[in-house]
Amino acid sequence: MQNINGTVFFDKVYGGWLGKCLGGAAGAPVEGIKRLITEMDYREVIRPDLPNDDLDLQLLWLEVMEEKGLSVTAEDLADAWERKCWYPFNEYGYFLKNYERGIMPPYSGSFNNQFFAESEGCPIRSEIWGMLFPGEPDRAAEYARMDGSLDHRENAIWIEMFYAALESEAFENNDIRSLLSAQKRFLPEESKARECLEDVLRWERKYPEDWTASWKRLTGKYLHNDFTNAVINLGIVILALLYGKEDLDEVIRIAFTSGFDTDCTCATAGAIWGISHGYSKIPDPLKALVNNEFTVGIDVRREDNSIERLAGDTCRLAEKLRSQTIVRPPLEMRVEYMSQPALGSQNKCRFRINVRNNTDKPYCEELRVTGIPEGWKILPESVRFTAEPGEEERAEFEASLLPDAKWLRNKNILKVQYGQCEKRFGIAGAQEWMAAGPFFEPLVKEEPEGYPSPHGEGCSLPSPECLVNNAVYLTEGYLDENKISEAVEKEASGRISSGEDLLPLEQFCTFRGQGCIYLKQTMTVDEDQTVWAVIGNSDGFRLWVNDRLCMERDEIRLWTPYNNYGLIPLRKGENTVVLKLLKRTDVLKFSFGLKKYGGSHFHRTRWCTDMSCRL
Repeated sequence: MQNINGTVFFDKVYGGWLGKCLGGAAGAPVEGIKRLITEMDYREVIRPDLPNDDLDLQLLWLEVMEEKGLSVTAEDLADAWERKCWYPFNEYGYFLKNYERGIMPPYSGSFNNQFFAESEGCPIRSEIWGMLFPGEPDRAAEYARMDGSLDHRENAIWIEMFYAALESEAFENNDIRSLLSAQKRFLPEESKARECLEDVLRWERKYPEDWTASWKRLTGKYLHNDFTNAVINLGIVILALLYGKEDLDEVIRIAFTSGFDTDCTCATAGAIWGISHGYSKIPDPLKALVNNEFTVGIDVRREDNSIERLAGDTCRLAEKLRSQTIVRPPLEMRVEYMSQPALGSQNKCRFRINVRNNTDKPYCEELRVTGIPEGWKILPESVRFTAEPGEEERAEFEASLLPDAKWLRNKNILKVQYGQCEKRFGIAGAQEWMAAGPFFEPLVKEEPEGYPSPHGEGCSLPSPECLVNNAVYLTEGYLDENKISEAVEKEASGRISSGEDLLPLEQFCTFRGQGCIYLKQTMTVDEDQTVWAVIGNSDGFRLWVNDRLCMERDEIRLWTPYNNYGLIPLRKGENTVVLKLLKRTDVLKFSFGLKKYGGSHFHRTRWCTDMSCRL
């Protein structure tokens, strides 16, 4: 955009932030409803008094950008989040858990984040990049990619890049079809996000007067049990913009009525419309719904919370950035994990250290990893090389456990040094489980009375159903469950080492059909405490802590990480945790993690990372 100091630029930024705040406040009261919401009007339930993470994190990014400028890194954003944003929800919580353990972007978004890695948490942070880089969609998308890597991967990051590029270009083009066509290049051709965009465009052409017909096809094809899934919510945003056209009220109404992650979809659609058309085109009755104010839920510095002031701050920073160049330190080090960023008894952790020389003179130094935990070995011990001016050199290392290692901490912070350059990084300690089983029994079931025998006369074979099935029961003790820790240790026949909360049960459950296994872990904590056990299960389970039965569920479910949760007591020192897992379908999935309690619901607390387990 040529005239970044002009009134038109301010009008579009102001319109974008007002559309964002208006949409977020409209959708917040109904987010998570996965159906058409026809029984209420957004103008009657709107809540501008609620803080919105969609906006809050962008206020934080604005603060970081004012300090760091174009030279900002993903780790700068991650550090600011850890210090100033308490939100531990869903993918945010997994990012924070990884960050605490020294696992930085982009691995903080993909590691141990099986369920929420393609959710809405980063697409909703796109506006700041489009506004700071008006008319520069490629640069806006690149900063959005860096942002999204904190807590997401793939489709979610691509969608944030797509939104940021679209919003950047919207300063110079207000035709939504043209914008969608020009910026879809940021959605890879084979991605689910690109497919969804093109489907919605096709459905809108087929049903130009009936947006609900397109909505039914969207949900029929892209329905997801996570209401925050980024792909289906992308479809809703595009649907609202296409059908709402020049009417912001209609854009927000369609996004609101479409359900799913409504505070996000209404806010994103409202922001795109607001940038395209400007504040001056927003009807006064809609402006009055938010009264030029927003509410903040995190620790950011602001002189006031007016939308107009936010627009002014954004414009001033955008102007400042135009005169900047990216400044890099003399030496940069980057840690690249070549395997999972975790170490356990069943795996090694391979990683590469990349050193880039940004000066005009060569550096010849020794590269060495320090802070190595007790019981670990890292090879090679050191590497000496010359980093030539403007070039990047790299060295590969491998971390493993020594044979006599006894304990493995969940959090392990190491350092890598090359001359005077130093960088912290982490390797997570795996959960270590001894495993016993499988146990099973024959299925016993009689043929219905009056049916002819399935077998020949005099044959005593079980029924055909019993011939192809086994049986397991949660109430049946396949080991002595009164002394469960001792029984598992006695009968253990294998081990499971898990870097992530979702246990790799295929390491042990190689059997076909129904069965039951027991897992035992011994962990240590520094003090008596009560924590949340957060469990994702696809089948029935029992959980014992220190031989006391704490939780059981006899159910068959679709796995999610939040299927069950409960409070469990841990004592200072050693604690035994035993799981009994049933497998009554084709696949057994089970995840186990601990969250802090402190009197709050687990959804509002951070994951525990200060524990150790016995090898």
